[in-house]
Amino acid sequence: MNGSKKYAADGFTFMEMLLSLMTAALIMAVMPAVIALFQTLELQEDYYDTDIFTLDIMETYKSSRKIEAAGTAVHFTTDRGKITYRYSNGRIIKSIEDEGFVTLMFNIEEFITAETKEAVSLELKGAADETFIFKK
Repeated sequence: MNGSKKYAADGFTFMEMLLSLMTAALIMAVMPAVIALFQTLELQEDYYDTDIFTLDIMETYKSSRKIEAAGTAVHFTTDRGKITYRYSNGRIIKSIEDEGFVTLMFNIEEFITAETKEAVSLELKGAADETFIFKK
């Protein structure tokens, strides 16, 4: 009986090793260019909290019967009760019947309200500048 056996899968052949090293070298050569490409891209900032706040306050406005502005707060009287949007420490907070709260926006520098006979205006300054005018 012959003591040495020859198998096809004894290890890598020289050509397989060269192919593996060439592939690894190609990947390593391309990586700095790929990293530089992604570093030069500028991402646009999305203000999702502004969108959510806008949708929420518009829905509340549509279902409201009465609107009042009081300092750093806007009050809507609806079938669900008195809904208040108020400014506190750089945030806009929503509460219903002055119970509980939901923070709708962050990074607000100013919350300016003004009331006339015909309308209530709300101006936000900060991460996203917005102005809302609600007819009474």
